[in-house]
Amino acid sequence: MYGVSSSGKEAIEIAVHRMFDALAYKLLGNIPKLRNKSPFFGSSPEMSLAHIFIQALGGKEPNHIQRDVLKSILNSSYGYIESLKNKTGSNIAEAVDALVKEAKLQNGRVSSAQITEVISTEMDKAQSHLKTIAEAETTKTRNIGHMTDIIGQAQIQGIDDPTVFFIVVRDGLLCNECKRLHMLSDGITPKVYRLSELSMGWHKRGEDRPSACGEHPNCRCSLSHLPKGWGFKGGFVSFISLDWDEYRSQRED
Repeated sequence: MYGVSSSGKEAIEIAVHRMFDALAYKLLGNIPKLRNKSPFFGSSPEMSLAHIFIQALGGKEPNHIQRDVLKSILNSSYGYIESLKNKTGSNIAEAVDALVKEAKLQNGRVSSAQITEVISTEMDKAQSHLKTIAEAETTKTRNIGHMTDIIGQAQIQGIDDPTVFFIVVRDGLLCNECKRLHMLSDGITPKVYRLSELSMGWHKRGEDRPSACGEHPNCRCSLSHLPKGWGFKGGFVSFISLDWDEYRSQRED
């Protein structure tokens, strides 16, 4: 029994792809694989990954290394969206094809309402997956942006392995994993690390090594640099003395 023609399936998938490309641009601020050029930061949508990366740099114009880092992030993020886009397009085309075949077997016709329901169901699933992608990639982009800025500042100061910590949002939503990794046992003082101690991959619950990409998809903790001479008083960054080393102090304790 014949269903939707190959050209019909292709038309459905093209329509779905266009919707996804619009969503991808809104999230990424640039689609390098489609545009084939460096990110144009001035036109990036607000709260896009490109915009968030620039915010993490303190609004400064990125250098060539930082631009390359951002392009890598955008390409990786677009890969996740591309995979979801292709899967969703195929699912919708196959579901509509099944509807048409069933209708023909019953000598009936597929209504626009049935097609709309199929599209709506699959797009709702896709939106849920896309939300997870957006949360995870936003966290990663923000912290990688902070990290590249920290590395640049450290190089200027002649520091090979800067001391870093995570700024946590101290409210009822702060998870136990972030408390464990980002704060000392007093629950007030941020825990410091050398930048080289951070993982560059996704964190797995229970690991003792924090990730520069964030501990989970909607992690709100932000990576920050702690200069020599500075430490913490009452949980807040404070100048202690010129020779103070907060990292050594915490490790000795």
